[in-house]
Amino acid sequence: MNNTTYNHSVAVGIDVAKATLSVCVRLQDGNEHALSIRNIEMDIKGKLLPLVEHCTGKVVMESTGHYHWLVALLLTDAGLDVRVVNPLLAKQYTSGNIRKVKTDPADASGLARMAHIADNLPPPFSLGPRALYVRKKLAMLHSMGKGLQILNASYASVKDAQTILGQEDSVAVTSIRSAIMELTKALKTLERECVRDAKRDVHTAEKTNLLVSIPGVSEFCAILALQWFQVTPNTDAKSWIAYAGLDVSSRESGTWQGVCKLTKRGNVFLRRRLYNAAWGAVMNNADFKAYYEKLRTTKKRAHVEALTIIARKIVRTMFTIIQTGEVYDQSKFMHRYLKDVPVQA
Repeated sequence: MNNTTYNHSVAVGIDVAKATLSVCVRLQDGNEHALSIRNIEMDIKGKLLPLVEHCTGKVVMESTGHYHWLVALLLTDAGLDVRVVNPLLAKQYTSGNIRKVKTDPADASGLARMAHIADNLPPPFSLGPRALYVRKKLAMLHSMGKGLQILNASYASVKDAQTILGQEDSVAVTSIRSAIMELTKALKTLERECVRDAKRDVHTAEKTNLLVSIPGVSEFCAILALQWFQVTPNTDAKSWIAYAGLDVSSRESGTWQGVCKLTKRGNVFLRRRLYNAAWGAVMNNADFKAYYEKLRTTKKRAHVEALTIIARKIVRTMFTIIQTGEVYDQSKFMHRYLKDVPVQA
């Protein structure tokens, strides 16, 4: 197949693996043509770009850790409309055949079909190398933080056992304690590095300065929010709340209504930091503390429920500040979001 035929392509799907890229090019007449290349810069520039550079539609690929970064960056730099989709969303198209087929070419075909007809795709891929690297370090912070919690719990359990059983401390247990302390310091340093690296971008630094004016929001929380909320279309604050997993599920059918709970389907690390921001606002800001007390006494909300409500208010305030470019105004925003707005479940 020559390059002239590829000039009529209307959509491209790419199934990404660590070593290879399975590509499906969809043409105007509905035909599809597949090829497989190595997931390296030489093959992407030398074999893939000449074939898809005149594509009039979208290029869709799944989010696969960091393996899709190279092809997404190179195709975006070439001026193509690249969309990186959640695997759950892609599954609707890659598993839509009557026959149960699970191969890389079949997945690429499903992604090409998705690129051609789907109307619910995320915004175009626009992240640069620095932002992607910050995201990778944020992911490491999340996973290492969970590991540190497990280590601390295990160490505390061993120390309790030593006390109860009258056993002496061992060299290994002492070494583990030292390792926990060093890991804690390293994670704090990594947090500061993420803030420093992200703020090298002028626009990110400006938005960070706006967000930290909100009570309870630290620089790291602001950077974390900016890194993850920017992948969500700026339609309304509800989309940000849902992305953080702070939205409430609906369970009803006919006259039956079930117990509504948090969906918790968003970013866990972001949700935890927003919850911490809510607690920080309550502890250090008189108005937020008064609102917390109102939720606890007048509205009969539990502690966690009240902090979750405040976390949602903080997200709404973040959205408004980013949209308007205004610094947090206590009289304005407290009146709008924390006093007059009815409390939601």
